[in-house]
Amino acid sequence: MKKLLLIAALSIFAFGSAQITTDAGTFTKPGAGATMFEAQFTPNLNGGTQFGMPEITGGATFMMRKFDSDTKAKRYFANFNFADSGVDGADSTFGIAAGMGIENHLTGAERLSTYWGYHGLVGFADSGSATTLTLFGGVFLGADYYIVPNVYVGMEFGYGLGISSVDPEGGDATTGFGLGDSVTGNFRLGFRL
Repeated sequence: MKKLLLIAALSIFAFGSAQITTDAGTFTKPGAGATMFEAQFTPNLNGGTQFGMPEITGGATFMMRKFDSDTKAKRYFANFNFADSGVDGADSTFGIAAGMGIENHLTGAERLSTYWGYHGLVGFADSGSATTLTLFGGVFLGADYYIVPNVYVGMEFGYGLGISSVDPEGGDATTGFGLGDSVTGNFRLGFRL
């Protein structure tokens, strides 16, 4: 799997480098009215891939960003995960989450778009033995780098507050909260319309 990802990344870079001219208009950053879509995942160097946002464990995360102006964008994202151990009698687990946020884009450079912002999400998970309702809000700092026109990779770091209510089957519900970072090596791949 690691070799396949590396070959795909090198192929995209080689193809993109061969097709790109360096005149200043080639890598225009998104502006008012632009719409962007992306998928996020965290490579697992021990094998396999974990999809998702830093605040959400596992699953596939997809995000849409809509620019209201050259410097401000709204983000809408959703996460879904499902796991089945394959063991007879064992419960499957699933989770869903959705949220939105605001991005404030900075000057950056020709291929680099830097931004900061804030977001919130609500999530629900069922592990078979317990259900969890999660609320999370935080601030983040990120950057997108255009590898070819209208296609970018990105990285994001954040800090926030999470509140979770866990209701175990046959037990009393407990609520907890935590303040912490969401600094992970999550990889974002997206494209602009």
